[in-house]
Amino acid sequence: MKKICLFLLIFCSSLTANAADLLEVYQQALVSDPIFQQAISERLATREGVPISLSALLPNIQATANPSITRSAYSGTSFTSAVNGTPDTLSPRNNTQRAYTLALTITQTVFDFAQFSMLASQLSIAKEADAKMNSALQDLMIRVSAAYFAILRDEDNLSYSASSKSAYARQLDQTKHELAVGLKTLTDVYTAQASYDAAVADYITAQSTLANDRENLRAMTGVYYPHLAKLSEHFPLLNPEPADIEMWVKKAVAQNWLIKASQYNVESARQIVRQQFAGHLPTVNIQGTLNREFTDNLNGYMSLNERNGPGTQTDRMIQLNISMPIFSGGGVTAKTNQATYRYQGAQQQLEQTVRGTANMTRQSFLNILSGASKIKADKETMKSSKSSLDGMKASYEVGTETLVNVLNQQLKVFEAQIEYAKDRYAFVNNILVLKQAAGTLSFDDLHAINQWLK
Repeated sequence: MKKICLFLLIFCSSLTANAADLLEVYQQALVSDPIFQQAISERLATREGVPISLSALLPNIQATANPSITRSAYSGTSFTSAVNGTPDTLSPRNNTQRAYTLALTITQTVFDFAQFSMLASQLSIAKEADAKMNSALQDLMIRVSAAYFAILRDEDNLSYSASSKSAYARQLDQTKHELAVGLKTLTDVYTAQASYDAAVADYITAQSTLANDRENLRAMTGVYYPHLAKLSEHFPLLNPEPADIEMWVKKAVAQNWLIKASQYNVESARQIVRQQFAGHLPTVNIQGTLNREFTDNLNGYMSLNERNGPGTQTDRMIQLNISMPIFSGGGVTAKTNQATYRYQGAQQQLEQTVRGTANMTRQSFLNILSGASKIKADKETMKSSKSSLDGMKASYEVGTETLVNVLNQQLKVFEAQIEYAKDRYAFVNNILVLKQAAGTLSFDDLHAINQWLK
């Protein structure tokens, strides 16, 4: 029984320790991230503008029914008998008449330039919503990847900070021991204590940063991930392909989803200018009406000028309605000018998006090139700073090096480790940002980077 319990404990512990990789986290964020889900809803809501605008150009059918009951009181002695139609002297009686009217009206737009322009504008807005949706999907990939690698960077920094804190603690203990035997001064102890206290503060800061970044990832996914797959120390330092920065810029201008969204926004604004100008143009529609009226006297008596029995009357009508605006107080001109200024503003917004995208593309391209060199340099810096620290410690042991220099070199080792961790994950993020700028970032790119995890 004890063996079974031990097996279950080990099995459960292994499940808890399983590390989620980048694809698992992204797939969870795909269905849980509120920002992305909001983008989906906004896209669906925006696309409904197309059938709404189209409905104004399709036939409009309206049916109306007006049933009624009328009770009439007659006075006098002259009534018409319902039996033989001859005048008869009867006592005054009340008469109840029932009636109903049924009407069917069909209206079809023949020419309405404002509605045509509105439909064209809504089609552009729908395409803009699709482009923004694709941009939001790529943005989700970037946000998830950035949050994922921020946690890995924090874990590395925490590990480096713990090692540095331990090194300072050993140095402090050694200094206190040497003070006790008269080999060091109290000043050396204070110096070692100050370095140790700073290392403790750095360690606490690293813990807090890691906890905060874990919560940032939970805000996107709704799941807390205590363990994530690590980035391999030997992942490839790839340069962008093609290696021509201007080719990447051309690709970004042609394919970036935010640029496409701005282009559709410009087209929509242009159609709105035409829609407002249509206030000067006539509108034409054709209308057909079928009207049927039924009446019946329930008591069989009516006035002399009315006919006997129930009756039904049917009217049919087709008409062409032409409306020509003459003067609207200058409102149409003002609205057209207003729409024109907004169209010009949309053009400037497009130009800003193009320039910003080109700038981001160039920066990401250059960051990838420099990032690979920096990672290699960081490795050499860590190696040389560690060798220098070891040499200083040996010199310190024989009394040819000062404690301050040893502690300062220990700090340089820690700073080199922090810089190495930062540059590694920045390199991966820049690869994704470059592809986002070019409009080509996809699930396949995340899958390729996921292969670099262990």
